[in-house]
Amino acid sequence: MEEKRLDAYLKLIQELLQSSAGEEPIILDAHKNLIDTALVEIMRQVSATLAEQGNKDDAIFLGKVAVTISTNLGEPSLAETYEELIQMLLQAVHEIKNKPDLLYHILQINIDKINDDFPSKLKKYIKLLFDSKLLPSEIIAADIVNFSSFMTNCSLGRQVINKEIAIAGYEVALNILTSQVFPQEWALIKNQLGSAYRCRIKGDREENLELAINSYKAALKVLNQTDEPQKWADVKNNLGLAYLELNKENKEENIELAISVFEEALQVFTKEAFPKEWAVTQNNLGIAFLDRISGTRTENIDLAINHLQKSLQICNRDCDPIRWATTQMNLAICYGERLKKNYTNDLELSLTAFQSALRIRTKETFPEDWALTHFNLGHIYNLHGYLTKAIESFELSLTVYKHNIFPLDCFITGRNLGNTAFFNGKWDKAIQGYEAAINGLETSRSWVISESRRQQIIEEAIDVYQNIVQACINAGQIEKAFEYAERSRSKRLVDLMASNDLYQSGEIPPEVEELLQQYEELQRQIEQERTRHQSDNHRSETRAAFQVYNEAIASLEAQKQQVWEQIRRLDPVLAGEIQVTAPDFSAIQKLIDQPTTAILSFYTTKTDIHIFVVRKNQITLHTCTGQGIATLQNWISQNWLLPYVSDNQTWASQIDNLLRELTQRLQLAELITQHLEAIEELIIVPHLLLHQIPFAALPIGKHQYLGDKFLTRHTPSCQILEFCQQREKIGTLNQSYGTVENATDDLAFASFEGEQLAKLLNIPNTQRLRGSKQATKAKYRQLAEQVQVLHCSHHAESCLYNPLESNLKLGDGNITLGQLMTPGWRLPHLSDVFLSCCETNLGTPSLTDDILTLATGFLCAGARSVVSSLWAVDDLATAVFSVFYYQQRKQDKSRPESLRQAQIQLRNFNKHELKKIFDAAETREKELITMRKQYIPNSVEYEQWKHEYEIYAKVNRLIKKIENSTEEFPFSHPRYWAGFICQGLR
Repeated sequence: MEEKRLDAYLKLIQELLQSSAGEEPIILDAHKNLIDTALVEIMRQVSATLAEQGNKDDAIFLGKVAVTISTNLGEPSLAETYEELIQMLLQAVHEIKNKPDLLYHILQINIDKINDDFPSKLKKYIKLLFDSKLLPSEIIAADIVNFSSFMTNCSLGRQVINKEIAIAGYEVALNILTSQVFPQEWALIKNQLGSAYRCRIKGDREENLELAINSYKAALKVLNQTDEPQKWADVKNNLGLAYLELNKENKEENIELAISVFEEALQVFTKEAFPKEWAVTQNNLGIAFLDRISGTRTENIDLAINHLQKSLQICNRDCDPIRWATTQMNLAICYGERLKKNYTNDLELSLTAFQSALRIRTKETFPEDWALTHFNLGHIYNLHGYLTKAIESFELSLTVYKHNIFPLDCFITGRNLGNTAFFNGKWDKAIQGYEAAINGLETSRSWVISESRRQQIIEEAIDVYQNIVQACINAGQIEKAFEYAERSRSKRLVDLMASNDLYQSGEIPPEVEELLQQYEELQRQIEQERTRHQSDNHRSETRAAFQVYNEAIASLEAQKQQVWEQIRRLDPVLAGEIQVTAPDFSAIQKLIDQPTTAILSFYTTKTDIHIFVVRKNQITLHTCTGQGIATLQNWISQNWLLPYVSDNQTWASQIDNLLRELTQRLQLAELITQHLEAIEELIIVPHLLLHQIPFAALPIGKHQYLGDKFLTRHTPSCQILEFCQQREKIGTLNQSYGTVENATDDLAFASFEGEQLAKLLNIPNTQRLRGSKQATKAKYRQLAEQVQVLHCSHHAESCLYNPLESNLKLGDGNITLGQLMTPGWRLPHLSDVFLSCCETNLGTPSLTDDILTLATGFLCAGARSVVSSLWAVDDLATAVFSVFYYQQRKQDKSRPESLRQAQIQLRNFNKHELKKIFDAAETREKELITMRKQYIPNSVEYEQWKHEYEIYAKVNRLIKKIENSTEEFPFSHPRYWAGFICQGLR
């Protein structure tokens, strides 16, 4: 820049600083030749210098003039960095009371700067401002409070971010204006922070309301009715509103608490002393009685009308039009819901009051209030049977309630629109409403960092997914119905897989690493407690769910769950840093690589079960009418799951009959003939308790099962399969194998299984963990990280009441599912896992259809394919089955084909062939008998001999028993061969 022009800029700035109020436009007009972007930049620099020197008034004045020039020049944004914008905002705060347009103006021209990063940037910059000591901390804190208050009510830009900025500001101010030094100011900020949380859009609504209630209660510990009656009553009113909106736990009790605190506020806010506040509190009481659950509905509505009419004695359209309109809307709801004998008159009163409210609450001036009024109008129209008008009102409301701005309101309004249309057979409108509801729901869920609350959000709204699937089917939109069926399931599992894949590099943040250590330590303490209660269960006798033995274990598990939640809160997916979206129909079709393969996706609604048959280039639907949740799912629970848990032997004896009945319920004959022509392989996506069912063993004809006609593999959802396919491919040549064998020294045939596989697959001893001394938790993990194929033959058990406590039993303790699903267990090089153990895919899915089992735990950890069991499998049959499976794999058969051939071989395997396999065992037992005298009783060598002898003696006794039985094919029953399924890649 020329020195001459720079001098001219500085002279102009000096003239402006020395001018009287109102002279700026005249001075600027006289120097038009100097008005350009360079002048704005020089003004900004001078303003910053003045602020540093403590000349705040001149700095603010010059900053304002720079904003004006920048706007007139058409500059999109004066501030080039967050720091500059924040500094301008804080400077402008000082002039809010006298010139409120200044802050609004700065925000308006810098709106592009205000995004998701702004709240955190605000906190960082303000800290620098405090550290600089340019101004007293109390003054800065007061400015921040004013700024936060402005942002709470600011209608500019994204209101989601506005609320976050306000909360960030209040939290910073509370660190300066502490309760010890500034108790009154601290209490008032707590009140404002509570209101910011109560109005917060982002995050979980219930958690925000609890934060608001805690803030209000904290303020009330400082404020009291005697010394600060007005402020005390104001906080009481705010607390009542928070209680009123809280749905968590006891809604009835919360409403009663709200009524109580409103009535307390009226002790101060009398009609004579505080008429305006009295009217506001009367309106609040009207809302409370309208929502009240206790007492009779008619009496509560009459009380609500009485309070609202009292409010209108003070609050009228001329003096307070905004509150007047709010009260009119609330009256409209009361009249609409009263439904007394004078039905017509009440409806007229309701509609008149709504129209009165809408004259003030216009879309242009008060868009949110306008949308809320139309939502309530839609509710009343629907209540009185005016379907078309109800739908129109809900649709109008949704023009404001967008899912990315007002997700909760979008969900509620969309569900109301969907339900109104659905139950009146208007499928297109129902789909429109439910789509909006789901978008709002999933946005709300993405803003929550608590995994358990994320689950709860979906469970509370599962009916929306069920209804949109049914509506799409009724409208003939099968592809869309299938997409939403997939979109509803396994969201927790999807989050876990998405986030765990991010940690495959092994780089774990320090704070996560610390929590993982806490998690492991709690697990160690639990195991110590459980060692006193060890059972002697065998692989074929493991319980479905083990007991919590005492209060100590229960307490430790609760602590461990809290640490799990903390780990998950730090997860990039739950923290909102990464968005996981469900695949659309075309993406799902790409998962099918053969024209002879089909996805068989089951989805249960309230009334029916739908089976989507997706091929490479088409989709069809098979519906089993009347087999909805209350029918089919309840039948599976009562006849399959509960008998298995309570009486395993009786359950096993009934398997054939149960599977036959299920075949009829699912109409498999019609499904095959009508939809599966030329199909050879099925990718089965079960739903809810269908995850328990061995589909390959469903009978489809005389001596024929579904698994005989089709290759079968399973997946919890199509998105889980997509994750497996997207992982780096691992070649089949030169794969490294590892085995974990008989980890607790009490499974005779698990040891035999390991020996056979070692011979078949050339597994070196260094990659075999045998017995309790070698098969420890640390060595297990080390082996899993080294090999590409991991085979596990030992004890395991499912915990149905708490899936994360399902565990693999090793020589020195357990590895739980919770551990497998933490970032500490990353196995990116693991291709295959064969869990030759009990119950490794046994689980009870929640309403969200999340099947959390040891098998899905390995999928989360990185495995591409997992073979696992649906129940407590037989030790001998499983050992033979495993050998058959790997014999097929060695012939380059696919996993599903190897599984099918192993199942067929096992059920056709006769007792004479079995005897041949174990001839060596009989020989070895005889050798051991002759060796007995070589060892001194109770010596180490003797104990080793005794342990080996007992294993072979047990093996031979069982083989002899089978040989002497009348059963030619000892493993023909499905309980022996049908329990294993294959998940993941082919």
